[in-house]
Amino acid sequence: MVEFNDMDKKYPKIGLALGSGGVRGYAHIGVIKKLEENNIPIDFIVGSSVGAVIGSHYSLFKDIRGLEGLVLSSGWREIFSLVDPSLRGGLIKGEKIREFFDKNLKGAEFSELKIPFKVIATDLKSGDAVELSNGKISEAVRASVSVPVIFKPVLIQGKELIDGGISNPVPVDTLKNMGADIVIAVNLVNKKSFDEKLLAKEKSSTPQKLISFLYYNLAKKCAESADFIIEPEVKSSGIIGVKHILKGEGKKMILEGEKSTESILPQIKKLICSKD
Repeated sequence: MVEFNDMDKKYPKIGLALGSGGVRGYAHIGVIKKLEENNIPIDFIVGSSVGAVIGSHYSLFKDIRGLEGLVLSSGWREIFSLVDPSLRGGLIKGEKIREFFDKNLKGAEFSELKIPFKVIATDLKSGDAVELSNGKISEAVRASVSVPVIFKPVLIQGKELIDGGISNPVPVDTLKNMGADIVIAVNLVNKKSFDEKLLAKEKSSTPQKLISFLYYNLAKKCAESADFIIEPEVKSSGIIGVKHILKGEGKKMILEGEKSTESILPQIKKLICSKD
């Protein structure tokens, strides 16, 4: 068995792109757990929307078991339901969610991270993706999860920023620019994740259904240049439903993340060795 934690050898730099997708983000925990168990190093992380939530905590503490316990707690379940894109309602200021992130991240700034990490948000004026890697981590994460209509935009660097999933739901390109030799992308909005039976019940041209298809195609396009694409099978008729979290489905999503990662581990290890 090949071990990837030998400090006497130089291995290629590995980047992990944690995609957006609402409460499907629980699956990111399973992905990271399985990579850790197999001693596959993570040298860079980039997160979009819910991927920024998971990526920020892991990049700061490198404690995936502790993070798993947190996200399965009642407080985190409520936050995950809030960052779900299928929520309806008016504009929310978002101060409480920022405070929640700041508390769990110990008020840390990007300079304190153990793993180089960037957050993706979207410029409300231009529609361009914006990479955030300075200042308070909680502010950047709050911007990245700011679902339009639900949350008010966040003003950072003179720009009004909203949900990163709108412009770059699976930020592979950012990792390559950071210096990653091998990129592993986690695409939560994939073909396997759609519940076709529920989709069939919806009218053919409902806004939710059409937006889901647009989101699916954008995520697929953003992820396609990764060396490996992990696609957890977390069923949903749309982007995701809060009912999954309210029913305590988080653990199942984490296990699905582990399962989908396990299936491609041999290929990942083979590529790492070939680049040594």
